[in-house]
Amino acid sequence: MKSGRANRAHATPTLSREERARGFRRRASLLIRFAAFLALAASLAPASAQSPPSLSGDYVCVYGCRLTDANPSVAIDGAAANCMNEFGGLFRGRVLGDTSISCFNKTGVLAPDGVTLNWSDGVVWKRHLGGGQ
Repeated sequence: MKSGRANRAHATPTLSREERARGFRRRASLLIRFAAFLALAASLAPASAQSPPSLSGDYVCVYGCRLTDANPSVAIDGAAANCMNEFGGLFRGRVLGDTSISCFNKTGVLAPDGVTLNWSDGVVWKRHLGGGQ
């Protein structure tokens, strides 16, 4: 039969209140640092994760245009695209993706510059930025 003294020799030592508090503070500090790191990492998202430029806006026809003074425009409403041509005619179309629409029985794709809208028939619109254009 084993004595009680032998069992106590292998028991884990108990920590004092101060040692437990120090361990708790160390773990809390690590958690705070980790949370701060995650917040910083989330704020440094790559540019590709940013939302693409909107297709909505007023444009100026710069190539393949019909002679007119009206400025074409696009208004996005959910999955619908309301497109106005150079004659002021309003057409209902649809959004195909973040940078493309279908209107006038043709497809318009916004160039990476976020300014140029290239239509499948070769017509090119540039975003009307105001000023002396």
